[in-house]
Amino acid sequence: MQGEISMDSKNLLKIYDEVKDDLKFISSSRVRAKIIISLTGGTAGLKDLKEDLALDTTNILHAIKQLEKQDLIFKQKDNYFLTPTGIIMGLKLVDTIKTISTVQKYKKLWLDHEIVDIPENMLLRMGELYASTLVESEVTDIFKPLENYSQILSESKTIRGISPIFNPDFIDAFKILVKSGKEVELILAPQIIKEMMNIMDPASLMELAGLVSREKLKIWTMDQDIKVAFTVTDKFISLGLFSTNGEYDTTKDLVSDHPDAVTWGNSLFEYYRDKSHAFKL
Repeated sequence: MQGEISMDSKNLLKIYDEVKDDLKFISSSRVRAKIIISLTGGTAGLKDLKEDLALDTTNILHAIKQLEKQDLIFKQKDNYFLTPTGIIMGLKLVDTIKTISTVQKYKKLWLDHEIVDIPENMLLRMGELYASTLVESEVTDIFKPLENYSQILSESKTIRGISPIFNPDFIDAFKILVKSGKEVELILAPQIIKEMMNIMDPASLMELAGLVSREKLKIWTMDQDIKVAFTVTDKFISLGLFSTNGEYDTTKDLVSDHPDAVTWGNSLFEYYRDKSHAFKL
């Protein structure tokens, strides 16, 4: 009920009170945070830290002493290492930074858009999209996201996508991609399947059936409609969302060729493929 706090939230609030000093210890000092971040990449000596952080020796040594006292780092010979505790804290710190960066840099995509169909475990991994680009329509180039998407498909060998929207041109486009030797796997919403079947003539249906039977094209369908559209290839990910007004936003597309983002996209695809069943013509 509105106005009530769930038991999980109550427990988290209690845990927060227990760890708030530890949160403050790491986040309130840019020197301590930067040392931890630097050491997540491996061991480093004092000279290395000075070069990485562009800070003077006094500040670094003071922060190191504080981190050693908290059992987050230790010194061996002339090098500093993260302790096992420090490794865990460091990795979570890096992930938090990436997540905040992803939210802030691409705020135009997240605000006033639906994210309900991105499962919670994938939202927790949102930091993997930090090295992305938000491609937007421009007054002089309203088809920029679509043109960029077409370029992504042409440069890829394997293509896996979810489409909750219907575009008649995509049928021919994907048939051409399959005939050119690309591996294509699609998850389509029930309404998309229905609309596709309605506009295709018998010859096109037979051609499509042939591609599916030879496993050149794999089509899956779900028993639900979803409010997220994305494509992940061997090189790229493309992510689009529905506006909160219920319409798909064709003016914004988040794209990335970073391996972390591609891994994120494959995980999201496999999540929905596990909830789908093979479509047979």
